[in-house]
Amino acid sequence: MSQPEIRLVAVDEDGTFMRPDNSFDQQRFARVWERMGELGVRFVVATGNQHHQVRQLFGPRYAHQIGIVAENGAYVADGDEELWAGSFEPGAVATIVREMDAVGAPVLLDGVKAAYASTRAAQDFCDDLATYFPVMERVDDLTAVDDRIVMASTVVPESDCDAIMTRLAERLGTDGVPVPSGEGYFDVLLPGTTKATGVARLAERWGVEPGQCACFGNSYNDLEMVEWAGLGVFMANAPEDLKPRADLIAPPYDQDGVLQVLEDLFL
Repeated sequence: MSQPEIRLVAVDEDGTFMRPDNSFDQQRFARVWERMGELGVRFVVATGNQHHQVRQLFGPRYAHQIGIVAENGAYVADGDEELWAGSFEPGAVATIVREMDAVGAPVLLDGVKAAYASTRAAQDFCDDLATYFPVMERVDDLTAVDDRIVMASTVVPESDCDAIMTRLAERLGTDGVPVPSGEGYFDVLLPGTTKATGVARLAERWGVEPGQCACFGNSYNDLEMVEWAGLGVFMANAPEDLKPRADLIAPPYDQDGVLQVLEDLFL
């Protein structure tokens, strides 16, 4: 495949870049990484997960050099430098906590310093989300957390997810936007905050045009990013209704589909 002038690559983590066991082919990525460095191509991880989790997964070899668009665009960093964190006002946090509880969605508040779950939250809920939010604290009062809250997250039965999100959106109004990430997981974001806005912040910083970006995703919270990019890629495991909106369909994530495309682009 020939794709001219790609200068920035942004990849979602779960269901896109990472394998089902939450790993990636280190040797294969190292070869692509080296070549991208030679060509001056930037690499960005764009995920709904906590920024601490991104740094842990990619480790010291890469974490200090990659762009990080975490919490679905609410936290943006260039290596170790925080560029932007879009936080909710305290009143909005209280509304989100109250209304999520009212619709039956347990609440995890994600801040810049840590994520926070109530001491009354089920342990199974905390254990489930700890994969994506490894720096987590249990607190008595979620509305009294001393941190910049960038996102709220939850997981509910997948069969109930759409109905719960619809009810929550009606109750929140302009205080927050529920965005699904698949399999019953969804997040509540600041209005106007997406992975696309986060990647765009880094692209502007680095002098890269949208047409010079390749963005990879597998779910609805990746749609804006995929459509914004000059080369928008959905994985073969993405929902069927998303695929026509991409420029390219990559092999599935359990076959290292992102790496296959990057090898075609750069090696």
